[in-house]
Amino acid sequence: MTYNPPSIDDYTNTILDYIEYYPNVVDSKLCDTIINHFDKNAKWETSTFSTHNKNLGTSKVNMQEYWITKKDNYSEHLRTAFVKSISSYTQTHDKIVPEKFTNFRINRYSTGGFMKNHIDNIHHSHGQKYGYPHLTSLIFLNDEYEGGDFVLCDGKFTAPKQQGSAVVFPSNFMYPHEVKEVTSGNRYSIMTWLL
Repeated sequence: MTYNPPSIDDYTNTILDYIEYYPNVVDSKLCDTIINHFDKNAKWETSTFSTHNKNLGTSKVNMQEYWITKKDNYSEHLRTAFVKSISSYTQTHDKIVPEKFTNFRINRYSTGGFMKNHIDNIHHSHGQKYGYPHLTSLIFLNDEYEGGDFVLCDGKFTAPKQQGSAVVFPSNFMYPHEVKEVTSGNRYSIMTWLL
């Protein structure tokens, strides 16, 4: 029996085909309300960068974070938005079957804030449930800041800066991503991992 390897034409997708961007996942008024609520009520903590077994401190990240639980206001609104974007993603990419979300983390980057290039393929950290994530999803709550671009795959994809939009991508080594330095204003996003 002769083995015939697949031709290059059999592989039509690139890594960028597995990054999905969804505009208008959350209404802009709701985004503003969420920002105002958590600005006033969240117990913000300085974010640190961690792997599954080591905390690297603040050398790779400069932001504040708050983990949103089911008890927090707007958690159901956020869940609805994440379900909407993840459902769209899994209709297109039907081999991924996520079972559950981690808690949602709201990120606040002030002027000078950043997150260095990294991947999300970690077993647990920062309150994440145990298990390797299949997908990462972010919702961008505002767009009135300078800098702070969300960049994937070493510059091959930059998410459009649009309030209420979402991005979903695989949480593996092929999808390094970063938040460029915020040069003016405050940048807010909410993220979750899909296990």
